[in-house]
Amino acid sequence: MSQHKIVFLDDDHVIRLGRYALARPPEVNDDWVRAFFAPEPVDPQTVYEAARGLHSSDGVTLLGLAATPEEIRDANPAIIIFRRGAVDAERMAASPNLRLIQRMGERSDGIDLAAARQRDIHVSCLPRRTLIYTAEHGILLMLALAKQLVRADTQVRAGQWDQSLVKPTDGVAYNWTGFTPLSGLYGMTLGIIGLGEVGSIMAGIARGFGMKVMYCNRQRLPAAKEAEFGVSFTQRDDLLAQSDFVSVNAANLPANRGMIDLNAFKAMKRTAFFVNTSRGKLVNEDDLYTALSTGLIAGAGLDVHWEEPRLTGGKLHQLPNVIMTPHYAGGSRFGVLDELKQIFQNCRTVLAGGKPAHCV
Repeated sequence: MSQHKIVFLDDDHVIRLGRYALARPPEVNDDWVRAFFAPEPVDPQTVYEAARGLHSSDGVTLLGLAATPEEIRDANPAIIIFRRGAVDAERMAASPNLRLIQRMGERSDGIDLAAARQRDIHVSCLPRRTLIYTAEHGILLMLALAKQLVRADTQVRAGQWDQSLVKPTDGVAYNWTGFTPLSGLYGMTLGIIGLGEVGSIMAGIARGFGMKVMYCNRQRLPAAKEAEFGVSFTQRDDLLAQSDFVSVNAANLPANRGMIDLNAFKAMKRTAFFVNTSRGKLVNEDDLYTALSTGLIAGAGLDVHWEEPRLTGGKLHQLPNVIMTPHYAGGSRFGVLDELKQIFQNCRTVLAGGKPAHCV
């Protein structure tokens, strides 16, 4: 294999794992990789071997994490990999050796597809199963809250119902535990705060349940994208006031820390449910406790938490109208490695003269 260069345009924990597999860079050590997968055990060598054929010994160079735009241009990479950002016509023109633009995610936003076609550059946008699972989990929490699923399971197992009130008819005893209110998703309104990749997937699933979906973003999407996702834009206060379910899917930015606070919960319907599968520190948990314990909102589903692992004995643990899962909405951490393996296979295929999977 001749000399080729690969560059990542952005950085986060997933990108860092990909960099490790390609080059074991010094800023990503074996202990970090073990911690990434914990408590699931992993052999770091297995992660490194996921990028077989793309290591320095194979004639492939990974540009450094701190590479400037000028250094990236001068390096003239053959492959650009990114999660968030943009690859425009100017960047393509500055990289005449570019053969593959690989996005981790199925949306092609930020990629000048016309310029890529003109230059015969492959563009692959990988649907990430872990993000799809996360969106599914948000819907799962909504259903569980609306159906009071956890409490119902507990009471059925324990035989906790008033037998004097239960009069089976033809062997049928409907809702013998007497739960009320009970609802579902059909005909309800879902408000999504932050319509990124997970949010847009969630919107599609919700529409399949017959929900109306609205969203708020820092920047409104183009009308064509809103039509594609079947969503309508509204300001945050209106979204909170109109939604039966509110899902926060905003980016984990310092400016968003504690963005969901008591004022947000006061703006919601008293019958509404709140769901968070994004990051725990987006939500003020003291304010969430107040909202749940005083009836400002009907319930909450949390896969992510202010402190992880969550300490036992906290205030939220005592409430029957909150469901908590251990930040596993996206499935096993090995799912991330599987996604990276697909990207590395695309790299090998393109460098060998073939066409990548998930080509746009």
